[in-house]
Amino acid sequence: MRNLMLFTMLLLVGPLFGQTVQYGKIVGEDDHPLVGVTLAIPSEHDCQPTMSDAKGCFRLRFAKHRVGDVVHGLEVKKQGYEVVNLHVTRQWTLTTADTLSVIMVPKNKVKEARTRYYELSGMSPDEMLFMLEGTSLYEVESPLYSFHISQFSKGIVPSEVDTDIPVTDVVNDRTFVVIIANEDYQLEQNVPFAIHDGEIFKEYCTQLLGIPEKNIHIVTDGTLNNIRYEVDWLEATLQAFHGEAKGVFYYSGHGIPDETSRNAYLLPVDGYGSNMESSYGLDDLYAQLGSADAELMMFFVDACFSGATREGDMMAESRGVAVNSKAGELQGNAIAFSAARGNETAFAYQEKSHGLFTYYLLKKLKETGGDITAGELADYLNENVARMAALQGLKPQRPSAIGTMEEWRTIKLK
Repeated sequence: MRNLMLFTMLLLVGPLFGQTVQYGKIVGEDDHPLVGVTLAIPSEHDCQPTMSDAKGCFRLRFAKHRVGDVVHGLEVKKQGYEVVNLHVTRQWTLTTADTLSVIMVPKNKVKEARTRYYELSGMSPDEMLFMLEGTSLYEVESPLYSFHISQFSKGIVPSEVDTDIPVTDVVNDRTFVVIIANEDYQLEQNVPFAIHDGEIFKEYCTQLLGIPEKNIHIVTDGTLNNIRYEVDWLEATLQAFHGEAKGVFYYSGHGIPDETSRNAYLLPVDGYGSNMESSYGLDDLYAQLGSADAELMMFFVDACFSGATREGDMMAESRGVAVNSKAGELQGNAIAFSAARGNETAFAYQEKSHGLFTYYLLKKLKETGGDITAGELADYLNENVARMAALQGLKPQRPSAIGTMEEWRTIKLK
């Protein structure tokens, strides 16, 4: 009896072995998951039909295909809906590393949604015409395959700093990075493009600076405890190398001032501007990581500490008057680049879908391949950010840079 049961189990689970599984997700407007969407593949691909679950997720199991094979044709159906990003239903390369993302909207909105999607993806008018008319795009080169759902829903237009990032053959395996990208606040206005800032900065760390993925922690929409945990991790890691490791801390999001002491604070997504205990002190950050005995600690802060938002308005919990905040006191072997000074605002660069400071930071890193000194970068940021703010008719924004070492301006970033 036991042998019979074992044989039966083998018959049931045997076909699963050797299969390649493509994971995917189907979302509607504003990234909401769509449930009960049916998916089918032409019979020659030997893949059984499936359906999206409560989170919009699905799995396509291929018995014959392997990673790297090209799959043609994906039938996606939900009553009253149509697919927006048509290219994924026509052809894609089978992979287990990435999620196949499908966007669907009600039929009466599909034309507008497709036009917007492909315009934001950087497709030329001719290519867009081919797509909207249903013509094959198999031979059309475009950035669509790396264009994410979150970018589409938030109106991000990829710029030149987001693509063709230089790749180094150097491996900086003793550099450790924490990236906090806070965009979707619970009690305050959102920070446009902050998550995009953090994600692209991470790509620069891996590709251009040669920092291994395992050395980088990125947190999007970080709470106070998230930030504390990551700072603790970075401190402990640097201490373990006894002065022979470097650290990088990047932040994009809201900053706020204490209106009494004028001290500066990073604002977690669950914090609010009228309660300093819900925030993370910039002095605390500098002190904790400055005590980690790093060879060099670098800070990049795309935030202002005046109480203003990226759009130039005052935060909901502020008193409506910009505060002339203190810059914060660095400790240890450290250099800090900040997006704005005193009572200034750290603006967004709408055309480039980045913070103004982060855009020019990435631009200079790309132009130089990272072969630049801290002083050269500081001068470039101060000149170009201030100039663009003036050209756009914004209030003054002047980045600042400080260092604890006499020779900090001559230190190379890479």
